[in-house]
Amino acid sequence: MKKGILIFSIFAMLFSCSDATDILQPGELNDARLFTSINNIELFLTETYDRLSTENEIMASSLLTDEVAMGNSLVSNDTQRFFVLTTNGFAANIWLSHYNTINYCNRLIRGAALYTPTAAETPRYNSILAQARAIRAFSHFQLLTYFSTDLSNDAALGVMKVDFVPAVDQDIPRSTNGEVFKLIEDDLAFAEANLINPTGANAYKFVSLNFIKAFKSRMYLYRKDYPKALASANDVIASSGLVLSTSTVTVANFPLTSATVVPSGSANGANTINVDPTSDFPVQRALYLVDQWVSASSPMYRRMWVDAAQGEILFALDKPINRTNFSSRYNTNGSYITGAPLYDMGRTLFNLYTQPLGGGAEDFRRWCFVDRSATISATPATATRTSETIVIDKYPGKNGGHTANDLKVFRLSEIYFIKAECLIRSGMLNGSTGAADLIRQVRQARSYTGGVVPLPVYANATAALADVLLERRKELSFEGHRYIDLKRLGADAGVSGTDRDAQDAINSSATNPVNINITDYRFTLPIPQAEINVNPLVPNPGYN
Repeated sequence: MKKGILIFSIFAMLFSCSDATDILQPGELNDARLFTSINNIELFLTETYDRLSTENEIMASSLLTDEVAMGNSLVSNDTQRFFVLTTNGFAANIWLSHYNTINYCNRLIRGAALYTPTAAETPRYNSILAQARAIRAFSHFQLLTYFSTDLSNDAALGVMKVDFVPAVDQDIPRSTNGEVFKLIEDDLAFAEANLINPTGANAYKFVSLNFIKAFKSRMYLYRKDYPKALASANDVIASSGLVLSTSTVTVANFPLTSATVVPSGSANGANTINVDPTSDFPVQRALYLVDQWVSASSPMYRRMWVDAAQGEILFALDKPINRTNFSSRYNTNGSYITGAPLYDMGRTLFNLYTQPLGGGAEDFRRWCFVDRSATISATPATATRTSETIVIDKYPGKNGGHTANDLKVFRLSEIYFIKAECLIRSGMLNGSTGAADLIRQVRQARSYTGGVVPLPVYANATAALADVLLERRKELSFEGHRYIDLKRLGADAGVSGTDRDAQDAINSSATNPVNINITDYRFTLPIPQAEINVNPLVPNPGYN
């Protein structure tokens, strides 16, 4: 028998009737036995949600750009050193993870066809299919984003378009971007027409109209279809029911953005976030009061990151405690200095957070994304791997778990940036109706000291796009955006490549090269070698 596609081989053995023998084994859980009720179909949908993840994309984006340096646990990583081959683990994991999810979607769609719902069940039945197709569309889009050389070119090679359950011996070629986007748009149209919009406190963790509209905004932006991206972004802003999460802090003794706070006292956060430093250490105590998983003193923006509130999140992947401990990808045991940080924040990114926002406004992200136990060197140009550890605290755990956090996929801030970029492309740079005011609004929401953030004034489109790219870098760090943003937006924004600190590169054993240009072939991931070995796909340029 001819070798089949690697990604489906496991699932074929578990589920497919098209195996080598086509013999029904005693006790086999095939489609006919599984999809016998609307409840069973919905349970399979729950399993499908559990398969969906963006954590590999987030890590690849951090390691292949300028977001991280080696942490004090001193673990070197080839990807972070720009050593990317067809055997790269992150590329393989993104590929496998999303085709795994797509396979579950297709299994559900095929199996659901065996069940005829009652009239009363039909809306629920169609909504289940709508969610499966929306998830399938999203996974195809994620694959295109990382494995296509140019999303704006419909004729360019994309990825495998899989809208069926393949046989174990079936090869599937790469489709063009246009062919895959046709499937994505068809799936989204079906989802929008048939979805029962979820309600309740956790509705944002399921496919919703907000998900579909935000997805369209990002997809059309990446495809450079700016009128459609703008229309979708406007729809999200007008109808989502959300506002930008605010960051105002009213706790006494809270430090300024530019302050360098030396961890002090026995409760400095080095071992746990839950010990009160007491009034003997007023600055540390102020940081502690805002830092908690459950705190009346924390602004909405911080509560959003500890999964205590939805805030401005349009869609998040639910990751309960002990399900997927994503924070451990950055910090092994917790986001504090003795939590064995595998990677800490890149110095150039940290420096951006230390800058005031203007008008007396200070940037809360300096304290929200960097743990209070971090050690900040006064001489960064000579800092060593252990003398400076800028502990990443964007995934600080949630109540009861130090390393568990939901994965935020779409947020309102991103939609503001999408709208701003689209306005710039149409010539609307400045003023209260232009891109400048959207950037100002996000900055204002990140001020924790009050003040009025000034309205930026852009001399030209390049300057405006550079400011969008800057704010995307700061706001969307560690969420999987930087890698793609540099690739698609860097040239128009006058940015030539990654922006790593030279000393970070030395400390990370990543000096050859220190940075890469946005035209480098590594800004598209390689088709995994394990896939090519069993399914002769055309490799991406540079990975022969």
